[in-house]
Amino acid sequence: MNTSPWLEIIVIIVVAIFFSALIGNYIYRKKHHLPTGECSSCKPKTNFYKEYRKIYPKENETKI
Repeated sequence: MNTSPWLEIIVIIVVAIFFSALIGNYIYRKKHHLPTGECSSCKPKTNFYKEYRKIYPKENETKI
């Protein structure tokens, strides 16, 4: 089978762009301290600090 050299070049470029996007996304998430890998689908706990302070108030504050 004789395939067009343009088709091969286009496929190579598309695959290179795809893998570059994957690596770029990984680097971006690492740089901005976002979850990567298995934990990337975990829902971030935005109210964690408030819940923690309800259970463990600051030492100089008194419970009412």
